[in-house]
Amino acid sequence: MAQREADLTSFAVAVGAPPAAPVAEPRAPVEESAPPPDDEEIDISPRERQLILWLTNISHGVNHFQGQMLTPLYPLIMADLGFGFAALGVINAVNNIIMNGAQLGYGFLTPFMQRTRLLGVGYIVMCIGTLLTGLSNSYGALIGARAIMGIGGSGQHPVGASLLSSYFPKRRGAVLALNSTCSNVGTMLAPVVAGLAVAVVGWRHLMWLVAIPSVFVGIAYLLLKDRQRVGQTAGPKKAVLAKSFASYRRALRNRNMLLIAIVFAVGAAGRGGQDVQIYLAPHLTRDLKYGIAFAGLALTVLQAGGLVGPLVLGWLSDRFSRTGVLQLSLLFSFATTQWLAHQGAYIPALFVSLILFGAFTSSRNTLTQALIADSVDEKDQDAAFSIYFCLGFLSGPILAIVAGLLMQHYGFSTTFAWTSFTYLVGMFLFFFAEDTRKKPPLVASAAG
Repeated sequence: MAQREADLTSFAVAVGAPPAAPVAEPRAPVEESAPPPDDEEIDISPRERQLILWLTNISHGVNHFQGQMLTPLYPLIMADLGFGFAALGVINAVNNIIMNGAQLGYGFLTPFMQRTRLLGVGYIVMCIGTLLTGLSNSYGALIGARAIMGIGGSGQHPVGASLLSSYFPKRRGAVLALNSTCSNVGTMLAPVVAGLAVAVVGWRHLMWLVAIPSVFVGIAYLLLKDRQRVGQTAGPKKAVLAKSFASYRRALRNRNMLLIAIVFAVGAAGRGGQDVQIYLAPHLTRDLKYGIAFAGLALTVLQAGGLVGPLVLGWLSDRFSRTGVLQLSLLFSFATTQWLAHQGAYIPALFVSLILFGAFTSSRNTLTQALIADSVDEKDQDAAFSIYFCLGFLSGPILAIVAGLLMQHYGFSTTFAWTSFTYLVGMFLFFFAEDTRKKPPLVASAAG
């Protein structure tokens, strides 16, 4: 048969006719290129992982630096714009509503846009909000500027935590703790820089200067690709959106996720000591009669404790029970908050209480984030972290206003002695959670 086809082809060429096209073998239809399955492991080089790690760490530090820059300056801003503690509580509440409300939507946005690009745009918006803060000439303008800052910086926590959890699945506790420590470096430097620089340039010009780093961070994110998500936004938009809704539903049905959500809500008064930090500078200047520079130093000492606590407890949680270490941190958070609430003006004891308070209260967030990443699939992490960081919307603003009113009428000691009990409630709730890792690394290595 083959010889006959060859003879016919030779004859056709001899007479000048075009050769007959060869008969094509039947083939299976070619499928269109599709994104890799959700569970397919992507080969990412160590260099790429390190770029993601340190850009996320630096950006988290910049985020906290700009957010905490106002903390020691509030006494000056309150006097300049003419508002009191209750109004300060409203500013904190509005910022929480905006930031936490925005955080809920990132689980819907990440299927349509790479996480690095979301963070890049967010930091440019944060720069605009910081500039407007320095231009504020009224209480309403200050609230608006803080809201813009909150919108711009809202992506750092849910998107950054999801980014790190997916790039470092085996070292989540330690990596998230390192990220928290880097953020605490920014928080630690902010009050001392503000306390010293405000006497030279004033609080308005200071806000304009600190807005600059967020622009460079935003550009760096825009230039960096999220390799874990490249090609995973393909397909009809309705199908991608349906997958996002499915991720939210799965995250909300997860038992550990629900318990963590409740703990975050009831423990909103102690979110890493944020509410204490807001009122600590006015407490030191008005109640204990210290100056602005000392208040900035005290906040720096508090953040110094926050550099060590998350690293040590995160490292322990990777090797032992994640929930057990988390409960330990909550117990000591309660004890150190009680101590700080009743501590007087004696400087050595005050500084020790600030260091221990910062060490334990700053570690709870990273431990719960690692537990979330352990409890849900990688494809659901964006939705889970968006839900987690949004939960402050449920109780944070209310408790912020309550704390402002309590501060107005009863003072620092009574306010935070009572709110510290939320840590004990969280510790009790975690008795119903479980460590979803089948075998902690330390046990696994011992068994091998």
